[in-house]
Amino acid sequence: MIIALVLFWVSWSILAYHLVGYGAILYVISRFKKTKSLDDTAITSYPRIIALCAAYNEEKEIEAKILSFLALDYPKDRIKMIVISDDSTDKTNEIVSKYTTDSNIELIIQKPRRGKQSAHNMVLPLLDCDYVLSTDANSIFAPDAVMLLVKKMLSDPKLGLVSGELRLIKAGDMQSGEGLYWRYESFLKKMDSEFKSIIGANGSIFLIRRELFTEVDPQSVDDFERTLIVLKKGYLAAYEPRAIVTEEETEKASQEISRKIRIITQQWHAMHRNKALLNPFRFPKISFILISHKLIRWLLFVFVITGFVSSAFLLGIWLYKLAFILQIIFYGLGLIGLALQHTGIHFPFTGVATYFVAMVYSSAVALKNYFTNKNFGMWKPIR
Repeated sequence: MIIALVLFWVSWSILAYHLVGYGAILYVISRFKKTKSLDDTAITSYPRIIALCAAYNEEKEIEAKILSFLALDYPKDRIKMIVISDDSTDKTNEIVSKYTTDSNIELIIQKPRRGKQSAHNMVLPLLDCDYVLSTDANSIFAPDAVMLLVKKMLSDPKLGLVSGELRLIKAGDMQSGEGLYWRYESFLKKMDSEFKSIIGANGSIFLIRRELFTEVDPQSVDDFERTLIVLKKGYLAAYEPRAIVTEEETEKASQEISRKIRIITQQWHAMHRNKALLNPFRFPKISFILISHKLIRWLLFVFVITGFVSSAFLLGIWLYKLAFILQIIFYGLGLIGLALQHTGIHFPFTGVATYFVAMVYSSAVALKNYFTNKNFGMWKPIR
């Protein structure tokens, strides 16, 4: 009984801290800190930027991406984009080639297909610039996105990386819960940034100093590990929520599972390679953010299981019986939602529960992958 009680309260305290408490604590702290307005940052000389856009079979998205890049409010002679086609087999190369007569667009083909990180490693000798802008093929730039990233970067010499914000657009009638997750994640990034530093950029849009954009493990998760490298080298990483790219939200949480498993698995390996950042004596604030924001999330399934099992041992007490019933309902809705989404049916009010169950399952599989040394070097777009 006592063990079950302790397990129940420890499990749910950790879950509550991660899901609500951590963000609330940083929000309160941020109210007492003053932030410099970007309007005060004058650009006297525009830095040279090369945008890297890895693409694999993006014929439906790549033209819109290029057009949004060409519409950026940034001096054309100070920015260019290299599209690295990862041995695409559709019309991606043909579409990009239409724009290569413009000096701002270049196409490079990686053969054979080896993934995004290998693509970035391959073009390192070509990056004669001040900053590298990393972006995804399906992420559409807002016109002022790059200018805002540059202003943020120039506002503080301690910054080595600045991440923009990914906004998800509802694509159809069904909702996977991804949109709510991203709004919460964006809030946490803002709080992390104001407290000390973000510990993971948005892969769809981030600006990084060229000297910090070094070769990474081909099986790395680019946006996370590059941020860790920046922090390990003594720089900070900031978040600029007004620098926006947009993507379509996935309609099914089931579509997200394989992607989440891959990403969390890669993040475990990246964290292992940069485990020095977990040392609270060397990196007190960074280690606090990493544990609160990332490690607890990757171990979410552990606390969900212990919270559920411990409440099952306490059914004789009405409070824990109620907690057990509510868990059954919530997880049941999530499982039903996942099952129905495979058939194209959306069950009302299941979006959040379905996405949560998908996240819990993904985190469990990812930890198993990490311990069995399984990794993923290439991605396949869900779309």
